This record gives sequence, structure tokens and C-alpha cells, in this order.
Amino acid sequence: MWQILKRYPRAYLWSVLLHLALLVLMLTGIDWLVRSQEVGGFENMVQARMSESPDIERRINALRAMAAPTPTPEPEPQPEPPSQAEPAPVDAAATAALIAEERAAEQARIEAARQAELAEQQRQAELEARRKAKLERQRRAEQEAQRQAALEAQRQAKREAERQAKQARRRAQDEARRKAEDEVRRKVAEEAERRAAAEARRRAEQAERRREAAEEQARREDEQRRQREAQREQQRRAEQERRDAEARERALEAALAAELEAEQRAADAAFEQRTAAARAQIASRWVPAIQSRVQRFWVRPTVSKGGLDTLVNLRLEPGGLVVPGSVRVIESSGNAAFDQSVVVAIYQASPLPVPDGGEFDLFRDFNFVFRP
Repeated sequence: MWQILKRYPRAYLWSVLLHLALLVLMLTGIDWLVRSQEVGGFENMVQARMSESPDIERRINALRAMAAPTPTPEPEPQPEPPSQAEPAPVDAAATAALIAEERAAEQARIEAARQAELAEQQRQAELEARRKAKLERQRRAEQEAQRQAALEAQRQAKREAERQAKQARRRAQDEARRKAEDEVRRKVAEEAERRAAAEARRRAEQAERRREAAEEQARREDEQRRQREAQREQQRRAEQERRDAEARERALEAALAAELEAEQRAADAAFEQRTAAARAQIASRWVPAIQSRVQRFWVRPTVSKGGLDTLVNLRLEPGGLVVPGSVRVIESSGNAAFDQSVVVAIYQASPLPVPDGGEFDLFRDFNFVFRP
């Protein structure tokens, strides 16, 4: 009882009120099945209060029908009407329990609906979260795609700049080569024009001479054979002059070629002189040092006399090392023992003092005069 009161106070209150109403009806002798305007029917009261659930209303109507007595035909009037039978009492506790059960079921359905609504809200929230996550992934993917596109655009721009720079260098090289070719062609054309002008002058002179000869021949057509012979002689002289002019031109070209060749020979000779001077200058610095070192290792033969010298050829490696077997006598002193002593001294004096770098090339293979 107390548990029902605690869990369903409203249902318990309605049950008590319902029992009190039934008790009043039985004490006053009012037929509770007959509707009364002053008191109000039980059916109206239940409908007014229990309209929240159609299922509860159906169950209450079923209980009311079970509690109501079976109607009997109204008896004929008697002198003394029989007393009306009292209606069967309604089990108020069962009704209250049923109402409480129905209200508990309704509350459970409401709670289930609320839980379902909460579950639906949670599902919608999860769907919204997934949608937002998907949108975020799409946004990041788009940003990444934009970044990649920007990087690709930068790479394309860099490649385009490199291509343009390469094309610019190629165009500059082509332009320089074209200018060089144009310069060569210009010089060739100028030379050809000069030769063509000379040839044109020569032909013009020949044409002028032929014209004069033709005029002379026309003037002397009526003259005698002597005059024709003279004319032929004149033509011969003109031909000879032409040949002489051609010979002079060939001689001029030959002289020009000879002059160019002479200039080249002079340039080569000057280069050789400069090279020889440079070699002599290098030799003047290092040959005395070589002479002094060989002198320290040279042993005078007992059979030799003074005033001898010998010319030897030798090959050196970088650092002054004498190549084994490379020392040869080019001009003998006339004394074989003296020559052999010089060769031995050169081998023993290895390495010889020589310069480094390009100046050493002079001493790779050179002739050396030894004078004690």
C-alpha cells in the first residue's frame, strides 16, 4: 500500500476519491447507474479525468460493464412496491491498481518515447558529427588539393621560367652564331664584290677596247688590206693587253699570297725567338745549378786532360729524377773515359735541381754540356 502511494500518489488519490463517491451513493440510496444532473455520472467523471489514454478508458468501461446488474423488465405496479436491490459493490482497490498499472504503463511508454527521442537525437547528433567530419575531410582534401595545385603551379612556373631562360640562352647563342656567320658572309661578299668589280672593270675595258676596235674597223671597212691587217694587228695587241692584264692580276694575287706567307713565317720566327729567349732565360737560371750538382759527383779520370767538354742528352721526371738509361753522349769530348765519367756523375747526381710547373717541360728531354 505504502509502496503504491509512494510510486503512484495521484493514482492512489483518485482511487480513494472513487471509493468515497461510491460510499456516498450507497448511503443516499441513489441509483448510481442512473445519471444525475446534480451529482454527475460516474462515467462523465472518469472520462473527464482519464482522457489522457484511450486504452485506460476502454478498460474502465469494461469494468463498469462487468459491475453493472443485468437490467430486468420493469414490474407492474403493486400495492406495495418491492424494495430495490442494492447494487453489487465495485472492487475499488482493483480499480485503483488497474488505474495505477495503466498509468505506470503510460509513464513507461512516455519514458520509452523520451528515451527513443533521446536516442534519435543522439543518432541525429552522431549523423551531424559524421556529416561535419565528412565536410571537414572534404574541406581539408580541397585545401590539400589547392595546395598541391599551387605547388604544381609553382613548379610549372619554375619549369616555364627555366624553359624561357634556356630558350633565351639558345636564342642568344643562335644570334651570336648568326652574327658571326653574317660577318663571315659579309667579308666573303665584300671580297667577291671586289673581285667582281675588278672583273667588271677589266671586262669594261675590254668592251671599250672592242667597241673602239669595232668603230675603227667600221671606219676602215673601205680601206685596203693593209688597213685590215693593221686592224688585225690592233686586235692582236688588244688581246695581248688582255692577257697581260690577266697576268698582272695573277701576279698580284701571287704576291699577296706570298706576302701573307712571309708574314706568317715572320710571326712564327718571332714566336720561336720569344720561345728560345724564354728557354734561354730558364736555362740560365737552372743549368748552372745542374752543372754544379753534377760537378760534385764527377770524378776526373786519371787519363784525361784538362779543357775537355762533352754534350749529353738526358730525360728527367718531375722532381729532377733522371730516367734510367736515358743519358746519351751526343758530342764526344774525344776521350771515352771522360765521356763515361760524365754519364756516371749524372746518374749519381739524380735528382737534379729543376723548376716546377710549366717550366719543367724544358727539362723533360734536353741536351747538357758538361765542362769541368
